[in-house]
Amino acid sequence: MWTPERVRALTGGIPHAPGVYVMRDRAGVVVYVGKAVDLAARVSQYFHRSGDPRPFVGMLSGILERIDTVVTRNEKEALLLENELIKKHRPPFNLLLRDDKSYLYLRVDPSDSYPRLELVRRRRPDGALYFGPYHSAASIRGTHALVNRCFGLRTCREAQFRNRSRPCLEHQMGRCLGPCVGEGAREEYGKRVEAAVLFLRGRHEDVLRQLRGRMAAASEAENFEEAARLRDQVKAVESAMTRQAVVLPAVRDTDAVGFAREGDVAAFAVLRFEAGVLAERIPYVLDGVVAPEEEIGESFLVQYYGRAPVPAEVLLPAGLVEGTDALAEVLLPKRAEAAAVGGPGARVEVRVPARGPAADAVKMAHQNALNLLKESLASGQARSRASARVAEVLAMPRAPRRIDGFDMSTLQSAEPVGSMVVFVDGKPEKRAYRTFAVRLEEGPGDVGFMREVLRRRYSKVAPEDRPDLVMLDGGEAQLRAAASVLADLGLADLPLVAIAKSRVIGKGGHGVADHSPERLYVLSRPAAAAGVRDSSEPAPTRVIVPPRNDPGLHLLMRVRDEAHRFAVKFHRKRRARREAASVLDGIAGLGKTRRTALLRTMGSVAAIRAASLDDLRAVPGLPGPVAEAVYRKVQGT
Repeated sequence: MWTPERVRALTGGIPHAPGVYVMRDRAGVVVYVGKAVDLAARVSQYFHRSGDPRPFVGMLSGILERIDTVVTRNEKEALLLENELIKKHRPPFNLLLRDDKSYLYLRVDPSDSYPRLELVRRRRPDGALYFGPYHSAASIRGTHALVNRCFGLRTCREAQFRNRSRPCLEHQMGRCLGPCVGEGAREEYGKRVEAAVLFLRGRHEDVLRQLRGRMAAASEAENFEEAARLRDQVKAVESAMTRQAVVLPAVRDTDAVGFAREGDVAAFAVLRFEAGVLAERIPYVLDGVVAPEEEIGESFLVQYYGRAPVPAEVLLPAGLVEGTDALAEVLLPKRAEAAAVGGPGARVEVRVPARGPAADAVKMAHQNALNLLKESLASGQARSRASARVAEVLAMPRAPRRIDGFDMSTLQSAEPVGSMVVFVDGKPEKRAYRTFAVRLEEGPGDVGFMREVLRRRYSKVAPEDRPDLVMLDGGEAQLRAAASVLADLGLADLPLVAIAKSRVIGKGGHGVADHSPERLYVLSRPAAAAGVRDSSEPAPTRVIVPPRNDPGLHLLMRVRDEAHRFAVKFHRKRRARREAASVLDGIAGLGKTRRTALLRTMGSVAAIRAASLDDLRAVPGLPGPVAEAVYRKVQGT
């Protein structure tokens, strides 16, 4: 645990200046590196218990020995130094991209007599044009084949090109002009290269105008074979444009970054727009991430753009980085380096769009990141990690395999219902879900509802249905009620936890709401420890506030949210039935069979109210006089 003396020993002397802080354990090993505009203010946040708890407090209290600092002149230098120290020390608590593979580029050298489009791994300062890099090898190989097929560029290597004595099969199939044996005119081949470069730069409309003009000229000259070939090129380009339906209005290279996180799993999705056209989706899923969200965004972006090209514009979601100016300064030299080797001009803008097409692109990137996160959380490894963390947080002897989650739903005490959902090995087991129409056997109110539902559920529980953990949506009152019921039923040894929802407590940066932490309520000792239950001496409770990105907490939150969803669904269904019954009661000739047929045909009471008399008369099995009686009742006439 942190003591005032230990905190002063760790933080004493840290200056109020920009720089980098390095956390070390007792062996002197670096466990975390961070940067800050104000070192003293940032480091002190790790030891505050009020408000939103810092995720590192619980993890560092047992290992942190000292904190070293390096003061820099500005935030840009701090960001660069942080990245270098992370690469050097590879701290376990830092975000670290381990994907060091080379990406593929498309290369065209206009200085060649007959340029060809080739795939390369590195971008060199040789005056050639480079397009990419591409994260997906399948994507770039498909583009490579498409361009060669559409524009008829040569595919043979230099040695083959210089030594060939007769046209190859590509020429015979009409896919190449045959420049290797002088079959194609240099001027015509140059036009094809020019069109291919325009296409790769995303200027599809310019390509189409050029091809259509040449097709018209060939047709007027009665060169119908050439006109037909150009017509096929136009169709191929139009087909490629149809596949690339997502565009931005600005004709420049842009990256839209999406981010999603749950527990210790973080997902990034980078959408690459080339000249405004969506070219590629680049996924990154990182397991075991313990750093807080506000500190991993910049780290990811600096590491990512250390290997990927820097576009003219980077679009970010709100809250991912603390400031965009310092990041833009860090990325600018990489952008300038690209300009020096034949790339676009040296200019980069990093911003958080609030509205318009750019904001829509960020939303699309965020949805991609959410999908990546969902797929990763479904993996057995992530589920096992979350279950193990639940056991650690709740001090259970082993990870819970089966978790029963309960919630209540009511509207002004009308039609109260309860739900039970079951998670087995971290996944919903929907066949085991149950709903309960509350009979008020234990009195009104959420606590009375919870007592009744738990008593009905566990009064005759089969051994195979016995859970390893019972989770309640609520606080101390619900926990005590559940403990009392389970003790009465001889199940006091069942582990119990209640989870209280977080609440909005204000506005943070970028207009994002600040929330209070999720709180877990547990019994400090088993209810059975006191022998016979004595309501005058209830077992004490303990409040646990896990780190907000704790995987165990997020598993319990998923159980809680699923129980809430299932309870609300059942409650709405019962309310709809009650409304239908009350509206259609007392209508002569409308028995149970005809009422069921009416609701099945019309769909809802609202649809019956909106229906005309002719619509009701058209309901199968509903006689005319009964239809008229229904119409008068629902219209109040």
